[in-house]
Amino acid sequence: MNSAILHNGQVITAREYNTDVHGTRLFCIDKSCKVPVIFVPGNENVSPYFKTTGKHDSKHNEGCGFYKPLTFVESVKKVEEYQGDLLDKGMKETLVRINLNKLDPDYESKVAEREQSDKKKQDPSEVKIKQDNETPSSISSLKSIVKLMVSYEPDVLSSILVNVKGQKVPISSLIVDQEKAHNLLWKEEMLPKVGYFVYGVVDAILRRERVIYINFKPVNNVLFSLMVFDRYFKHFTYTDEELMGKNILAWGHLSKNTYNDKNTTEMAIKSDKYIEFLK
Repeated sequence: MNSAILHNGQVITAREYNTDVHGTRLFCIDKSCKVPVIFVPGNENVSPYFKTTGKHDSKHNEGCGFYKPLTFVESVKKVEEYQGDLLDKGMKETLVRINLNKLDPDYESKVAEREQSDKKKQDPSEVKIKQDNETPSSISSLKSIVKLMVSYEPDVLSSILVNVKGQKVPISSLIVDQEKAHNLLWKEEMLPKVGYFVYGVVDAILRRERVIYINFKPVNNVLFSLMVFDRYFKHFTYTDEELMGKNILAWGHLSKNTYNDKNTTEMAIKSDKYIEFLK
């Protein structure tokens, strides 16, 4: 754990913690848990952190975000919970830039960007962990955002804000299930001109002459579809067998449609890179 709750309800990180200033009453940040934790000093190999003792009442419960490793969806839900509860209580803020221009087959890099990219030996889509509680400064692919959400503890992830057109937005606001995406769109509550990461299970695939529809399994009667138009067929190579029944994350801009008097939500995608499979 990188963060803990002080006796006054404020959040403190392990790097900021000072016994003389903050005292020794420390608790798990998960509101379903809040068990006592202790501080473990760092060294040249390990950053400082908080932990339970495993004795008496100092054990995480099953509903706690630190009880076990989390799946992508579990991590997203915990981060949403923590960011909603703790960002105004001293939770550290880490600004991360999301730039997915290179997913777009229509996007042409500027010469300067290509030259800069050539100088870099590492894959910019990979998440590089400089220290065990430092997140990457930028995200450039769906693979890297999935890796981010399953590689870090939820308190570290909860510190992440995304720079969206000059506005700092909690990362949990942009990663949503199909029902939340639908409600944001139809209630006019979504961020303007911003792409969303939407996850769900592929339930049906319809291939037409000029468009492919990839329908998510309905949740609470919410209908959500990905669309690939014929112009981009050559960039979208997944077969029905590879997609059917799979839990996936997709990125794109949300749009409204009405089918048989039913409001539906759609997202146009352009290539394989706009989808990432979730375990």
